[in-house]
Amino acid sequence: MTKVLAERLVASALILISIYFWWKASGMPQRSGVFPIFTACGVILLSLGIIARTYFVKDPRLVGNVTFDFSYTAMKPIYVMIVAVAYSYSVFKIGFYVSSFVFYFVATYMVGLRNYKMILIVAALLFPFTYLFFTIGLGANLPKGILM
Repeated sequence: MTKVLAERLVASALILISIYFWWKASGMPQRSGVFPIFTACGVILLSLGIIARTYFVKDPRLVGNVTFDFSYTAMKPIYVMIVAVAYSYSVFKIGFYVSSFVFYFVATYMVGLRNYKMILIVAALLFPFTYLFFTIGLGANLPKGILM
């Protein structure tokens, strides 16, 4: 399969999925479906742009056939998504703050960030700000889990 054909197939699939979400969102009560419909319209427009680009722009990245790479580097986004799903589950079992702390360091390591000084500086700023914003500022009752 050529890369141009693959690009067109993915864009067409995104259009079909967006039409389905638009249809489901139009049945939501009152105005709660406005944002999903707006998002579906945006995805449809961007997908149409992708399809048009394959016809009018000769992109050198779209020359040749599709190849499948199963190396860690190629599969890294899938692994990070799996960890993110595990994080979502652990928020309710372990607690928001503990899970977020662990997820931050695991995710930064998985994506290849190795500037440990910057990672610690961001963590030192991010987590107190998160606590202040959600707990004190908004008064949100975030999941406490078993550790808090």
